[in-house]
Amino acid sequence: MVTPRQHAEPTTAGPPGRSGDPGEHPLLPLARRVARQLAAPATVGSSFIAGSVTAGLGNHTSDIDVYLVGTGLAPARRQLVLDRGRFDVQELSVADLDAAVGRVAGAAFPGDGSTVVAQRDLDLAVRLWSGEVITDDGALAPLRDRLRAAPLPLRRALITHWLTAVHYELEDVAGLVANGDLDAGLMAARTALLLAGKAVAAACGDFYTGRKWVWHQLRRAAPSGFPYEGFRHLLRYDPLADGTGAGGGSGTPAGGLPSLAGFTQGCLSAVATLGWHGIPLEHWPCWPGASDRPGESDRSEPGSTAPVGSQQVPGLLRRAPGFSPRAHSGGVVLALPALRRVRLNPDVALVWALCDGAPPSTVTGRAQKLREAHPAYAGLTPDRCAVIIERLVAARLVEAL
Repeated sequence: MVTPRQHAEPTTAGPPGRSGDPGEHPLLPLARRVARQLAAPATVGSSFIAGSVTAGLGNHTSDIDVYLVGTGLAPARRQLVLDRGRFDVQELSVADLDAAVGRVAGAAFPGDGSTVVAQRDLDLAVRLWSGEVITDDGALAPLRDRLRAAPLPLRRALITHWLTAVHYELEDVAGLVANGDLDAGLMAARTALLLAGKAVAAACGDFYTGRKWVWHQLRRAAPSGFPYEGFRHLLRYDPLADGTGAGGGSGTPAGGLPSLAGFTQGCLSAVATLGWHGIPLEHWPCWPGASDRPGESDRSEPGSTAPVGSQQVPGLLRRAPGFSPRAHSGGVVLALPALRRVRLNPDVALVWALCDGAPPSTVTGRAQKLREAHPAYAGLTPDRCAVIIERLVAARLVEAL
């Protein structure tokens, strides 16, 4: 049973070995010295270092961002190369940083698809969140405390960013495949899956915007049930190798491109429901299973996601293929590229998300276990679930197989 207090705690710690530990990144001591020296002029009141290294993700070729913050500083950027290390030095005013943090912390999340938080604001907030403060005249601590004291807005801003990016990639997939441009369609489908992984990481409290670190983030932050090996497999898998991988016909292992889309939808379903409300994804009961991997047979377990084109058992409920969810302040919008947009209340969206090829009794049982996770789900009685399922099937948002 999930209680309202069991909310996911964001990752706030820096990389292993910070503060002089022998295991720390070799560039960190130099980055600290650089930041202190650059912050010496009276015009610079505070400084912090950020980037993949301070987030515990970088390697020996990674650069380090050095932020100089002062009352009268104008935006400026330059690069330094010292001792085989590259430092991206950025200057900004206290007012600019304060405004960026304010826009993130105070963001509203309408359901009209509008941009909620600008990319620059999101990057600054994430870097301040995961960075290391080197000098502070009193300007940085209150801003970082504001983010960390109430992390849900930053979590939602990142989730919104990634869900929207996935939606646009899936639009590209639909258009490219319809025009027979399968190579480009596969590239977009893989990108959509990668970004879905970023959304899962954000929902687990691992806040970082760089895409290439998604594998590291999922290894350290994703719940134990997350199908990490399946995620890796699908990103490497080539469904077009035999020239027939787009349509999911009987000659295509596990449905080709639809297998990537189904895995992506399964990840987004968890993020747009539990993750949006800050509920730990350890409680998500139906991650895409091993049966989603191309070439593997359906295990026919209750709740497993059967591959497209496999033998289905009548009476099972499955989310309609092609829909991608985007959460907002009032619920979830399901979008089918260029065809449909449907707004769902939070409880309806959760029942939709739980339909992964399971029978109605299993879907209802899952919803019962999540009723106490958030007030929006408190009304999911068995009778309410039955009504929702009937309406989702009638609306062709869920398929009864």
